[in-house]
This record gives sequence, C-alpha cells and structure tokens, in this order.
Amino acid sequence: MTYALSPSEEWSRTPPKHTSLLGWKSVRPFRHLSNDLGVDLGTSNTLIYSPHQDIVLQESSTIAIHQWTHTPIAVGNTARQLHGRTSAPVRVCRPVRNGVIADFNLTQVMLQSFIRKAQQGTHIFRPRLVLGCSCGATDIEREALTEAALEAGAREVVLVDEPVAAAIGVGLPIDKPKGNLIIDIGGGTTETAIVCSSQVVDSQVIPIAGDRFNQAIIDYLRQTYQVTIGELTAESIKIQYGTATDSAANDAPIEMVGINVGSGLPQRLVINRGELRDALSSPLHQIAISLLNILERINPELVTDIAERGIMLTGGGALLVGIDTYIQELTHLPVHVAQDPLHSVVLGAGYILQGNHEPQVVFKAA
Repeated sequence: MTYALSPSEEWSRTPPKHTSLLGWKSVRPFRHLSNDLGVDLGTSNTLIYSPHQDIVLQESSTIAIHQWTHTPIAVGNTARQLHGRTSAPVRVCRPVRNGVIADFNLTQVMLQSFIRKAQQGTHIFRPRLVLGCSCGATDIEREALTEAALEAGAREVVLVDEPVAAAIGVGLPIDKPKGNLIIDIGGGTTETAIVCSSQVVDSQVIPIAGDRFNQAIIDYLRQTYQVTIGELTAESIKIQYGTATDSAANDAPIEMVGINVGSGLPQRLVINRGELRDALSSPLHQIAISLLNILERINPELVTDIAERGIMLTGGGALLVGIDTYIQELTHLPVHVAQDPLHSVVLGAGYILQGNHEPQVVFKAA
C-alpha cells in the first residue's frame, strides 16, 4: 500500500526556505540565458531538471562505444536497448556504478550528451549544475564527479547528498531540528539516512538495490529451472510482477522465454508471483538489515522523531509492490512512499537551483 502524506505541519509539501548564495542571486535575472540545470546522475537513469521546463530529460545511464575507435555510438535509452544485442566491436556499459563514477571518460561523454540534449539549443553561458551525489562517496569520488561535470560543459557545480536532495524533493521539513529517516532505493545502491537540520546525521550505503533485484531473479531461474534470461527481461519482470510481501503475491502465472542452460535452446517458462517474491527475499533482507543497523545506533531523540513522522521511501525501488508493508512489519513504524519516488532527487536539486535551499559545496571551473 502507499501512504499519502498527511496535511499536518510535520509533512509540509512546501520546500524549506533558506537564504541562497549571493553569487547565485546575482545571476538569477540571467537564468533564461544560462539554462542552469539540476541533475540526478544515477547508476540506472539520469534525470535533468530545468527551472523553466520542469524535468527535461530522463534517460538510461548507458553508453555504447566502438572498442577500436573509442567513439560513442549511442547514449541513453538507445544505448540501453543495444544491451546484449551487439557484435564484438561494440561495447555497451554503464559508466556509473554503485552511485560513483566507474569510468571517468565515458561518464564525461555521456553527461555532455545529456546536457546538450537538455539545453535544446545553443546558450550564451555554460550551465551551472546542482548534482546529486551519494552520501557514501569519498572525497576523491566527489572530486571525480565534479571534474566530470566540469569537463562535460558545466561552469559551476554544486554537489548535494542524494538523501538530502530526495528529502527536499519530497517536501520534508529537513531544516527543522527534527529527525527524518529516508530510504533511497536506486539502481546501484540503497542509501538510508537520517536528515536533521539540513544535514545528514547518520547514513549507511549498501550496493543492494534495483540491479541486485534483477540479478536475484536471474539467479533464481537459473538455479531452480536451469533457464537463463537477460538483464532487461529480468527488469521487466520485476517491474510488472515483483512483490515484497506474501500478501501482495498471488498465483497468477508469469510467462517468459529464456535459454536452457543444458541444451542452449530457447525454453518457455511459467512461474507464479510467489516464486518471484522468494527470489527477491535475499536483497530485501539485506536492505532491512541496513535499516535496522541505523535504528539501533542513533540517538533515542531521533528515534522518537521517526516514530512520530515515519519512514519515507524514494527511488525506483520504492515502486516495488508491498515494500512499504514489508518495512512497516519489520520496524513497527509508519512507512510512506513518496508520491513521485523516481523524481525525488532531481526535484530536490531543482529546488536548490531555484534558491529554495542553500547548497552544501560549490566547485567552480578553473
């Protein structure tokens, strides 16, 4: 089930108001020329927000390159559709892994392509970017992310922790001295964070998220039925039929076509949703352990705040049917699913871009 946000003061839908940096205020009259952008550079998807046009880009964080010439062939959703469907010289990869850059050059090329597409034409100024960053990233990883954005064409980069951006995008009053627990289940990582007074008080990042859900389905079918399916097929099955609780599952048949491991021939397979729930139980259990670890070590005052306000779920993983019930039964705390979990981070970056929340760190191009 999905819990709607209550209209009480604790769950204000209006983003917190803060005094923005003076440098940002001084260019506000010229923003129609610079086309500043908020960016959620995720492991699975990249989203870009423009203050004048809302979300202007939502593409897969995938790039296809020719291995001999090292030239890009396709970027985004087009490259994603080539996964598993290309010949040897073409390599399809995702340059961002587990919330951080795995390949600097490919990330720079991919981000540059996305920025140009989002700008939809030539602009006088290079854009400023508000860029979401994993709260578990090291200083070196943050510097690499900033450098990639600057090389991609940004004039100035603002890094903001993704749980903070997601909380702002959802509308949580994080500027108040009250604890907010947010779980951002993305493609590569799940970030569980306590946000209070506009800061991350405690957090834990684990490499268990949407990609691991897909792999769990692949592993289950291979071990149980000796049938292997592709990553895109597994993701489609997860989105259409995946469940987190027994009550959400039913015996409706799920048909798919895979490759028999023994014969190497195509094989049609039928399973039920209960089996899919069993396949997803292991990664869900690991996410639950991460949540319990944070709840066990935080200050009792913060636990009281969370008991009153509940847990907020964001990210694509929050769309898994029954995941709110699964966590609620585990913690005995209220659990809320964001109204727009896929866009929470990029919307929060957009609010920062508009001066509704003070950025944390500003990096400028040399």
